[in-house]
Parts: sequence; structure tokens; C-alpha cells
Amino acid sequence: MLQPAVLQTTARSHQKSSRLVNLLVSGACFFYNDTETFRIHFAEGKISDRFHLLWDRRGVKLALIRIGICDDEQALLAQLEDWVREILERHSIRYHIESYINGSALLARDAFDILLLDIEMEPLGGLELAKKLRMRGDESKLIFITAYEQYALEAYDVQAFHYLVKPAGPEKLEEVLLKVCSSLEKEYKRGIAIRQGTGIRRIPLEQILYLEVLDRKIYLHTEAEATSFYGKLEELEPTLPETFFRCHRSYIVNFAHVQRYSKRDVMLDNEENIPLSKRRYKAFGLAFMNYLKESGDVF
Repeated sequence: MLQPAVLQTTARSHQKSSRLVNLLVSGACFFYNDTETFRIHFAEGKISDRFHLLWDRRGVKLALIRIGICDDEQALLAQLEDWVREILERHSIRYHIESYINGSALLARDAFDILLLDIEMEPLGGLELAKKLRMRGDESKLIFITAYEQYALEAYDVQAFHYLVKPAGPEKLEEVLLKVCSSLEKEYKRGIAIRQGTGIRRIPLEQILYLEVLDRKIYLHTEAEATSFYGKLEELEPTLPETFFRCHRSYIVNFAHVQRYSKRDVMLDNEENIPLSKRRYKAFGLAFMNYLKESGDVF
């Protein structure tokens, strides 16, 4: 009988030195500039082990990759989990695995970085499950594992990362897992990831117009919307590339969206004006000119 429950949760963690750990939690994004501070807080129970941890661009790998596996055949599920665990440990990739024999139970959980799904499941099939996940904004990397080739086109309709046809052995699985882990690492370096409710939003850096702090929250502004999370600009600023500049104590702007500036403000390409503090005016001008030279807009 199918049991709508998590069969097993496995976490592996190895200590590595790093200057920055991003903690992504439900509705918030925290930044720790000191790894020792993180370890102390973790030991004291102030930080839950359910948090999704990411190293910054100086780190070698993502600190923790959250993986969900769903198959309604318990023996196959256990074998698949063993393979995934062996592959990730062999490559020193940190991970957290949750295994499910019921797609409905998986839907009740927070988003994962990677999901390995069987397609032929009861009562909720893998494709139907994937569609529900996408409808709620879940951006997990989907890997379908099935004995049926005819579902391949439907799998790509839900932006599947890969489609493995059984019997897919551990060698092929290893190839695919390493590819998806590399893809995730590149994505996190090019954007800011924020956990919101049951999903993780990855906002590419090029889409960010500016960041604003207000009442202990940071508001990340794009053309379409403003997304908020708890944090401090002082801790976020060092994690951003040089294309971002702290023009005011409450604002960081993206040079890619700056149209012009004066001694008092910065006009963006969406015609918003962002305050430019007097003491940062000269440094802003030098940094902006350097950005234009680097981008080839000024010779």
C-alpha cells in the first residue's frame, strides 16, 4: 500500500573554509560574512538544518544541494537513493536527500534544487506532479527516470533537465547529476536566490535594477516587481560583482541600468531616480566610467 510519507532523510556535511555563507530560509535571505559565526549559530540551534546553504563565488561547490527522489516502487527508490548518495560523496558534493513513494507528499514539501521523478506512479504520475510544481513557481531541475520513451516530449514541456530511460545505470546517472550540479553552481553565481514559501526564486543579476533597504528588509527591484527579504545591505554588498554600486546608504544600483547621474541622483533606464549621496558622488563617477570602459561603451 502506498504511504504518503517521507521514507528517509539523509544529510551529509563536510567543513570547508569560506568567507561567506548565504542562508536561504522561508521568506528570507540572510548573509553571514564569517563562517565561524555560522558554525556557532548552527551549534547553538539558532539555524535550522533545513536551511538551504550556498557558498559564494569563492567557494568550490554549493554547500548543500537539496535533492528529492520520488518513485512508488520502494526497492527502486532505495537503489536510486543509494546511487545518488555514492555519486555525490565520490565527488565531495554536499547534499540533503528526501525520498518519497507518493507525489502528493512531495508537493507538501519545500522546493528542491534537483528532483528525480518516475513517470508511471499512482495515484499522481510524475508528469502531472511536475506540472503542478511548475504552476506554483517551482524551478527545481527535473530529471525523469522511466521505462517509457514515449513521454519524452511531454517531459520537455515542463522544462525537464534530462530524461533517463530505464534501465539507466549509475554511470549514466553520474554523468547527468554532475551536469545538473554544474548548472546549478553557475546559476547561483549569476543571480540572487531567495526562498519564498514553498519555492526558491533565482533572480538573474542582469534583471536587477537596484536594491533598497527599508525597515530591516531589502527590496530587490526589477522591471516587473519588487521582491523583499530580510537582510542588510552591508552584508549583501560584498557578494555582488563590481557592476553594482552602493550609491547611498539605503541603495545599491546596477550600472547596467544607469542612464545618467547628477550630484543628487541616478536615473535608471526605467526612468526611476535613485538618491546619490554627496560623499559617494566622486567614487560613483569613477566606478561608472570604469564600467563603461570595461563594457566597451567608452573608448
